[in-house]
Amino acid sequence: MRAHPHVNARRRATKARHLSFHAGLGGLVWLFLFGFASEGRAEEYRRPGLEGQWSRRHLTSPMNSLNILAGPGQPMLLGARFGEQGVVDGGGAYLHRGPLATSDPGSEFWLRGGVAFGLTQDWEAGALFLPFRLAPDFTFSSITVFVTRGFRFKNWDIGVRLLFQTPYKNAEGERVWQLNPGIPLLYRAGAFRFDAALILPFASRDWRVGLSVPIRASVNLNPNLFFGLESGYVEPNFETADGVTLPLGALAGYTALFGSRVVDFTGVFSWDHFLAPSPAPGSAAIDAATYRVGLGVVLHSLVQ
Repeated sequence: MRAHPHVNARRRATKARHLSFHAGLGGLVWLFLFGFASEGRAEEYRRPGLEGQWSRRHLTSPMNSLNILAGPGQPMLLGARFGEQGVVDGGGAYLHRGPLATSDPGSEFWLRGGVAFGLTQDWEAGALFLPFRLAPDFTFSSITVFVTRGFRFKNWDIGVRLLFQTPYKNAEGERVWQLNPGIPLLYRAGAFRFDAALILPFASRDWRVGLSVPIRASVNLNPNLFFGLESGYVEPNFETADGVTLPLGALAGYTALFGSRVVDFTGVFSWDHFLAPSPAPGSAAIDAATYRVGLGVVLHSLVQ
């Protein structure tokens, strides 16, 4: 039995709409994939000599590259802790010190800036030479200097790194040196990246020696956006029985391309004294009142 001409017309219109919808959806998917592919090619083509995607970068900066450090989370400062200052990182930072972390709780605002330079393919050096504490009172803090010798392999890097701060005078007028020698490690697997280090913090004030093992696992959700989780083991002084803490934090960032430069917009949130396995008498094991928030920008460019 033949269908009415109006029924056939409606069927043809419905079929045409379905075909149009699938074609449009397929076109959007194709454009989406093409955008990511072309973005990756553009990143590789427009940035010769620079490493773009976060998860694919090496332990040390590329040769003749200059990094302006005005943001947190960069690997050369992973686990950098210096006494009362705590974690030293680039960019702006808000630090809230709870009663479990110090006898003088309160808030601090910091602004640190500096540079890192790829001397060769395997040597990197730099400094945070603009260390300002803006509140509760303004002061110029010690300069943090770092030097790294890296060894590159197919999917992982290892190195030898020395971080130290320019000496300052304590209340007794003694000159104090603080050093963080260590061995950093990096593993890369496509969009996944794992950073770690074995650090022996040292201070000449009371000749204390400790151990710090920072770790960070991060992933690129796409060529631009990356996210990571941080933790580790911190023992500032081997002679203090209740000084061990386990930090907990997160890193987020977005990599953009501007002209011939690669720019990272980064942010961190961290409980630097999150868990104390053996807390002091009268103290809680978890310290959620002491935390740090950091934001900033890191600019990667080549020196001509």
